[in-house]
Amino acid sequence: MSAKLVRAPSLIRPLGAYLPRPELAANVIAPPYDSLTVQETRGLVTENPLSFLNVLRSEIDAPERTKADRLAMLTDAAVRLRELLAGEIFDFYEPPVFFVCRLELDGRAQTGVVADVSLEAYEAGLVRVHESTRRGQEDRLVEYLNIVRASILPVFLIHRLSAAVDGAVAAAAAEAPVIDVNADDGLRMSVWVVDDPADVAQMGRALAGLEELYIADGHHRVAASRRSAAARATANPECADEPYTHVVSVLFSADQLIIHPYNRCVRDLGGCSAEELLAAIRSSFEVRELPRGAPPASPGEFSLHLNGRWYQVTAPARLREVEGAAGLDVAILHDHLLRPLLGIDDPRTDARIEFVPDTLGLGELERLCDEGYAVAFALHPMGVDELMDVADCGEQMPPKSTWFAPKLRSGLVVRLL
Repeated sequence: MSAKLVRAPSLIRPLGAYLPRPELAANVIAPPYDSLTVQETRGLVTENPLSFLNVLRSEIDAPERTKADRLAMLTDAAVRLRELLAGEIFDFYEPPVFFVCRLELDGRAQTGVVADVSLEAYEAGLVRVHESTRRGQEDRLVEYLNIVRASILPVFLIHRLSAAVDGAVAAAAAEAPVIDVNADDGLRMSVWVVDDPADVAQMGRALAGLEELYIADGHHRVAASRRSAAARATANPECADEPYTHVVSVLFSADQLIIHPYNRCVRDLGGCSAEELLAAIRSSFEVRELPRGAPPASPGEFSLHLNGRWYQVTAPARLREVEGAAGLDVAILHDHLLRPLLGIDDPRTDARIEFVPDTLGLGELERLCDEGYAVAFALHPMGVDELMDVADCGEQMPPKSTWFAPKLRSGLVVRLL
C-alpha cells in the first residue's frame, strides 16, 4: 500500500493569504503569464492599471532580460507587490483558512481546495512528478522567490477520487461565494473562504486521507521553491515551519480534469532542408499532406507545419505499443523526431525549441513559423490516468508535456513568503 500524507499532519495544512476585494477582483486577476503573447500582455496592462500583470511584467519592461535587468525588475516588483497588498485592493485572511475555488468554462466546472502543501511531501515522493524541468526556468524562479518572496499563483495538484474531500468541498460551496467573477475569455471563477474552526477541521481531516498528490502544472515552481527554501533553511535552521517551507497549491480531483498538450516549435532544421526532413520522417512514420491545419485526431498522430504546409504524421504501432512513458506521444516525438532528426538532445536547455500551449491554437504555431521558426509540431492530448500512472512508476516525460485549462488566475490567491 502506498504511503499516505496523513503520516505527517503538517504535509497538507490550512494557510493565510490575500484575496482581491470582491468588487475589484475582475480587474485584478490576470491570465497565467505563460499563456499570453507579449503583445497581449502589453495590451492588458495598458487597458487595466489594476491588472496583476502590472506587478510582474518583465517582457514589457526589458525585452532583453539580462541578469541585471531581471534583478532590478524583481526588486521593483517586490516593492510594488507589498504596496498593492497594503492598500485598499486586497483583503488578508488570517490562518488557519482553506479556500474552495470553482472554475467554469464552456459548460464544464472543476472545484478544488487551496491549501499549503509541505515541501517535505515533495522531497519524500508523496507529491509526484511526471515531467523533467528546464534548469534555466528553475533558476529564474529561484531568483524570483529569493527577491519577491511571494506566491501569486497556486501550484496545480491532482488527487485521486475521495468521497471525504468531495463532501467537504460540496459543503463549503453550498454557501454564497466570497468572489464570483467572469473573465474576458468566458472563464467564471468562484471562491469560498473556509474559516469556521469546525469546517477547517473537517476539511483538514478529509485532506489528510488523501494518498499521493500529482503535479499537474507547476513542476518548475515546486522545484524552485524547494531550492529557495533549502537555502533559507540553511540560514535560519530554527524556522522549519515558515510559509516558505510549504507551497501554496490548489488540489483538484482527477475526474474533473482534461489535459491539453504543449505543442513544439523549433527555430531551425538542424542543417537539413525541408525536403530532407520530410524524407527522414517518412522513413519511420506515415506522412500525409493536409489541405489545412487540423489538430491530431488520435493518439500516435502529430500535425506538422513546415514551409507553410500542414502534414499528418502517424507513428507506427511498434512505437505506440511500448509500455510506460516511452510509448506516449510526447516521448515518441522527442525520441524519434526531435532528437535524432533535429538535434534537440535536451529540451530543458536547448534554446532552439519553444513550447506553445495548445489552447493558443494552431494559428499561434503558424504565426511563430511566419516570424522565423522553421517547423512546428502539434500533439494529441494524453489522459489524466496516463499521467498518474507515469508518475506512480517513477518515470518522467519530457518538459512541458501537459497543459491544464482552465486554471486559476494570477493574483487571485497571494501569499507572502
